[in-house]
Amino acid sequence: MFGLKRLVLPLIIGALLPDASLAAASQIQTPVITAGAKTGNIVLDGDMNEAAWRAAPVITLTQQNPHPGAATPYTTTVRILRGQRHLYFGIVCTDTNPSKIVVHTLQRDADQSSDDNVMIVLDTFSQKKLAYVFQVNAGGAMADGLISPGYHNSNSNTPTVDYSWNGYWEAAVKHTSAGWTAEIRIDTQSLQFNNQNAVWGLNISRYIPRDQLTLVWSGINLNASPTNLQWEGSLTGIQGLQQGNGLEFDPYVVSEYSDAKHDTASWTGFDLKYNFTPELAGRFTYHTDFSESQANSQQINASPYPQTIPETRAFFLEGANIFTFSHNLGQNFIPFYSRSVGLINGEPVPLDEGVKLLGHSDGWTLGLLDTQMASTDFSNSTNLFAGRAVYNIDDQWRVGMLVTHGDPLGQSDNTLTSFDSTWSTSTFGGDKNLNVSGWGAHSSGNDLPSGTPNGYGFDIEYPNDLWYADFNYNFYGDALDPALGFIQRPGTKQTYVDVTYQPRPTADSLFSWVRQFYFDSNFYYVTGLDNQVQSQDWSFAPINFTTQSGWNVSARIQPTYEVLSTPYAIFPGVIIPDGAYHFTTQHLQFSTPQSNPWVFSMSGEFGGIFSGHYHDIVPQLSLATPGGHFTSSLAAGAIWIYTPTGNGILRFAQMSVGYSFTPDLTLSTLSQYNNISHNVSENAILQWNIHSDRILYVVWNHGLTLNPNLLQGQQTITGNSMVFKLAWGFY
Repeated sequence: MFGLKRLVLPLIIGALLPDASLAAASQIQTPVITAGAKTGNIVLDGDMNEAAWRAAPVITLTQQNPHPGAATPYTTTVRILRGQRHLYFGIVCTDTNPSKIVVHTLQRDADQSSDDNVMIVLDTFSQKKLAYVFQVNAGGAMADGLISPGYHNSNSNTPTVDYSWNGYWEAAVKHTSAGWTAEIRIDTQSLQFNNQNAVWGLNISRYIPRDQLTLVWSGINLNASPTNLQWEGSLTGIQGLQQGNGLEFDPYVVSEYSDAKHDTASWTGFDLKYNFTPELAGRFTYHTDFSESQANSQQINASPYPQTIPETRAFFLEGANIFTFSHNLGQNFIPFYSRSVGLINGEPVPLDEGVKLLGHSDGWTLGLLDTQMASTDFSNSTNLFAGRAVYNIDDQWRVGMLVTHGDPLGQSDNTLTSFDSTWSTSTFGGDKNLNVSGWGAHSSGNDLPSGTPNGYGFDIEYPNDLWYADFNYNFYGDALDPALGFIQRPGTKQTYVDVTYQPRPTADSLFSWVRQFYFDSNFYYVTGLDNQVQSQDWSFAPINFTTQSGWNVSARIQPTYEVLSTPYAIFPGVIIPDGAYHFTTQHLQFSTPQSNPWVFSMSGEFGGIFSGHYHDIVPQLSLATPGGHFTSSLAAGAIWIYTPTGNGILRFAQMSVGYSFTPDLTLSTLSQYNNISHNVSENAILQWNIHSDRILYVVWNHGLTLNPNLLQGQQTITGNSMVFKLAWGFY
């Protein structure tokens, strides 16, 4: 029923390959640190002058990139202490030229990839599958998130971090004549763990952007990364950590004025969280409110196929990594797509209540979500359920099951049952990463399309520094219909192959000014279930490199064959007839070093598109003032499309501006315009983090964009609205 023969293959490979790498595993030694016991009070001010710090165990970070193990002038030491319900990290970052320390932002959860920063990765179940991330830059800005298994940035061995999750923790930074220091206190109330477990997974890193240099504690190898949990070290001495009384009560009050409705409305709601055990947490939400969620950025995609939109709502973000399915499916197939709950075609639907259960026990991971959606003019009141169970056979191999039930419209009985398995190692051939995965899924219900309700696939990936390679095959039945999920192209067979050669020139070579080349080629092949070709895309990057100073330059050529089964409205009033099309596009891009206060990038495309041709240009300019208090970014561009059936020009602009009075008090704005809707949308959020669980939001919206896909029927809300929301937690 699930194409089990195809699913069994990666399971067998996953079972056999570990034997081949057991001998190599001994070549990589896992570092161990024991947390010291905190004695006396620690004032979080960045000074680290308390006696407890002087007695704490200390570790020193080592260069991982670009020259593993080589000495640097950036000596970095880390001390670790534990209290009854807190973990403390004291980090000293020396710098021979402190005036060049880079800080671009002070906003919570903002992108710190171009800042001097330190990162802590905590795998509280030591399973090398899920982890928490805590990151602080040299300005004191905090970012926290979750690591999901088997999902990473394209052509990289770096797993993706979802920075939407928020935990309870504090940080303080101090600049000195020798560099900067950071004190971090993590409240274990917001973590899930087994307090009898003697070992947690741990890694700590420091990034120096002006040299593009990374220091780490564990994984001194170019094939490693701080967020790749297969390379983590071990933290001991943490038995008996407490989670308080296990109860969190987070009530909130919201007041909104809308000039479109000429009315003021107020309502209340709450989130209730209870840790039944340190490993099992339940969460209940009543009158769920998402008014503080950031607006969606407008997207421009000329593809005739639907696109996903990132999740930004806090209730769905907690434990989101538990529901991550399989490996490298991207947006082709998402069995549980949380934006299908509370949103229908971009229109918000009230969520009366919801309950979530998140747990870990020995080798098991569990996630259950049940929500009740209210009725609207376009949907019936309905109950929606998603459940995920994963069993970790060992540190490398995991198998899982995901089930969804319900229809957001409340008009059908839809169930999706799916299974997946992923095997990952960092010791293949000695010190190389290798991922092997497989999945199968089946739809059932009373309103399915006719056809095959099954899907399956497998992926073999070799994500390493010199070579990246990936082979991915997926079968999506024409009746595979996940009502609570997302499937981009049902009724297709899809093959994807990617091979990238990524050499690093030596210091005495002609190209010593280049940090790394990326010679990439990939092939994407899609047929219908009748084996008739629907898409065939080749992509080559003959030029793609990053310089030692941080410039990036790339050029790409993409020959494409595409079959449209129905006419496609590529632009308002411009219809591409159905038929088969051959065309080739070229893409050029460059950007200045990301560590600079001013960052400029330019991208452009030109070539064929279906029966016509097009060209576009998108310049972007970003500014961050010293210290990161003020940030701004402006992107504006145009796309010109010329076809036998008509022409079109899309003009668009997007500007973001932020000002941080302190890392706890920030104002961020997003302004967007396009000539399709002739609409200017504004979203401004003032956020005051009074405490880690007590936040005030003031939100102003104008012409808010609900569906940001400009070429796929965007929707907007006209008028203005002002929202005040106060969330005041107790625990």
